[in-house]
Amino acid sequence: MVFSKVWRIPVTGTAIFLFLFRNILKTISIPKINYTSYNDVGFYPCTIGMVGPVIRLSAVFHNGIPLAFAKRLLLRILGERLCLVVKDKKTNEIVGYSLYYFNHRDIKESTVHEGDTGLLQEYRGRGIGTAQRLHALQHFARCPFIQGVSSRVSLNNLASLKSNLNLGFEEQERYYDPIMGEERVYLVCDLAPYRESLGSEIIDENPQTLEREKFIK
Repeated sequence: MVFSKVWRIPVTGTAIFLFLFRNILKTISIPKINYTSYNDVGFYPCTIGMVGPVIRLSAVFHNGIPLAFAKRLLLRILGERLCLVVKDKKTNEIVGYSLYYFNHRDIKESTVHEGDTGLLQEYRGRGIGTAQRLHALQHFARCPFIQGVSSRVSLNNLASLKSNLNLGFEEQERYYDPIMGEERVYLVCDLAPYRESLGSEIIDENPQTLEREKFIK
């Protein structure tokens, strides 16, 4: 048993290194997430000062289970490019986030994975979650080498599944996750329509000059 624990250390360390190396390499050409707003919230890139609150919020969304160490490092290194933060404009409180990264399958299929996304209960049902995903799709559409966004959703999470389908995600496969004990679906959203709609549009990154109250028609 002692040997197995000692053996796990280099294996885990190697996995973390490869995860970070893969993501750093793929994220070099990705710009920072633009600021925009939707009704009472603002969407921001995850700066270093937001990392702590996002990690704590992640535990709230996952029944006290902390965010994996590799993903905490990813937030600190690449948060402004891979993590969208949702803040209440009145209280300045972080109420949600979406963390993206590259898995092995994403490298092969030229996609980026919607790995962890959440929004506090009191902010749901107001279109914010859909706007949150839409802004991320528009962000990654600015990167020609990313062809799509992948996502995994439990079939019993009807709200999240419906939101993804409405944004253009298409089901690729269904499978049973023995760890979660749930039927899940793997989806991919083609970014081509989003890339075409962006055209030559320039989005101001300055919160003081940008107030786009409506960007979902």
